[in-house]
Amino acid sequence: MDTLTSKLRALALAEPIYVVGMGASGHITLDLLREAGYTALGLDEHLDERRVEKRDFDDPDAFAGAATLVVSPGVDRRRAAFTHNYARQINDIELFALLNNKPVLAVTGSNGKSTVATLLAAALNHAGQRAKLCGNIGRPVLDALFDGEPADCYVLELSSYQLELCPSLYPRVAAILNITPDHLDRYDNFAAYAAAKTNLVRQASITIVNGDDENCVTAAEQGQNIIYYGNAPTLPNRVENGKIILHGHTVLDTARLKLHGAHNHSNILCTLLMLEAYGVSPSQALPAIETFAGLPHRMQTISTEGGVHWVDDSKATNIGAAAASLAGISGPVILIAGGVGKNQDFAQLAAIIKQNNVRHILLIGIDNHAMQTAFTAANVAYEDCGSMDKAVERARGLAQAGDTVLLAPATASFDQYSGYDARGNAFAYEVTSTCR
Repeated sequence: MDTLTSKLRALALAEPIYVVGMGASGHITLDLLREAGYTALGLDEHLDERRVEKRDFDDPDAFAGAATLVVSPGVDRRRAAFTHNYARQINDIELFALLNNKPVLAVTGSNGKSTVATLLAAALNHAGQRAKLCGNIGRPVLDALFDGEPADCYVLELSSYQLELCPSLYPRVAAILNITPDHLDRYDNFAAYAAAKTNLVRQASITIVNGDDENCVTAAEQGQNIIYYGNAPTLPNRVENGKIILHGHTVLDTARLKLHGAHNHSNILCTLLMLEAYGVSPSQALPAIETFAGLPHRMQTISTEGGVHWVDDSKATNIGAAAASLAGISGPVILIAGGVGKNQDFAQLAAIIKQNNVRHILLIGIDNHAMQTAFTAANVAYEDCGSMDKAVERARGLAQAGDTVLLAPATASFDQYSGYDARGNAFAYEVTSTCR
């Protein structure tokens, strides 16, 4: 056995171990546990293959006999199989934390965490640190840990699901970007969702916190060594008048950035504060930050033909993200929205739309009834186009020079697509097909 595999064996996890949920992280976890000599079995509701058994997670006896459950983030732990089982529950993040001896920088938030984590890793590597990006973005943490490549530190993007079962994760630096209603189909209420996010604040040595977000400020009360940032003029770390200000001093003019949008400028400020807390000065990181152009499907310009800006923000999978998208656009907007609502209150989205220059709303999706009901109640006009091709075709007929056609669905995509990326790709295909 190599050193890490031996260390995994030395954890002496109670057996048998059931790995629950056979996504990417589940498969890697199962392979590593078995390689370390554990009696481990994969369980999934859909797969039935070698070393993986198909089980119904609503069956109270589905996990009978298990001593340890390693739960994948996509699995809802409110299901009957969990509530009737007393095995120890952990996840792959917890296993990573027990095995890793390198510094961790961790990012969570309802929106923006992929951008901050990716930018943070890029800036660290530019500054000479061998940083591995993993977690909720790209690769599972155990894949990054066991790949044999050296690392000076790990940058983890963490969802609320991942933060539920990793009490041994103690990041050197963490950030909490915002806490807005999301995933309410997976939590009993917003307070439960916020509590999962707050775990990161409690466990980090230093936490960078969005001082403009009252839920983040509340979470910060449970942390130590809190550093605030935002837009308020009273904050020493803020974005103001096109300047990114650190400790009261301007370090960067936003006009130099390739990454646009007020919310992204706040993300850059947070990144700079995380770097500084880790020991990397802004001057070491600025070249990487200035040239960072953002991630696909996050306010990505697809076309500007005819003076119409077509923008793909398919990653706007909740109301808070859609609100940030709208706030970052000057000029009239034709909004394409709709999909799986995740029990969100779309009256909030209707109010946000009224506060912005939205000329038309075009709905897609087969699960947008709650959105339609809220819009009707708020007297917000919309057209139900149903599919992406029809929405783009209608937008093409409505758009005038100076307009922005914005895909910011405020919902998940699984009623029509395999994920937000497939939805964004469908939008880009329709736009480029009609703009030739």
